[in-house]
Amino acid sequence: MRAPLGVVVLGLAAGLLSGCGGDGGEQQAQASSPAAAAPATTAPATQQRSGGLDGTWKPINDSPIATLTITGTTAETTGQLACPGTIAGVGSPKPLLTLDCAEPDARRKRGTLELDSDGTSLVITWEGPAWGGMIDSLKRVN
Repeated sequence: MRAPLGVVVLGLAAGLLSGCGGDGGEQQAQASSPAAAAPATTAPATQQRSGGLDGTWKPINDSPIATLTITGTTAETTGQLACPGTIAGVGSPKPLLTLDCAEPDARRKRGTLELDSDGTSLVITWEGPAWGGMIDSLKRVN
């Protein structure tokens, strides 16, 4: 019984070893295929959109802002809190929005912008008391 068991073990070992090395034919076929020749590179959605923050945003929470439109370093809100604004630090992880309203809203004057990784959601954390200020969550309209 030892001889047949030894043959089986040797056969399994030979099969495993031949699977590791192979003749290279499969590797050659993969290397010559267009998909293998150039690995797919995709940029995150925030990089694919020109401007990142640029566009029109609509709050998903109860807010005196109906829309926020951002173009470069300028901003414009509509709704109960309709006023122009500026954005400092465009391109940084947390740009700062400052609204210059004729009738200022003490709870929404300066806020930090946080764009999500896919570029479809924006959160404004407004400056406030030590415990924190108001928060507006917005979705991209265009």
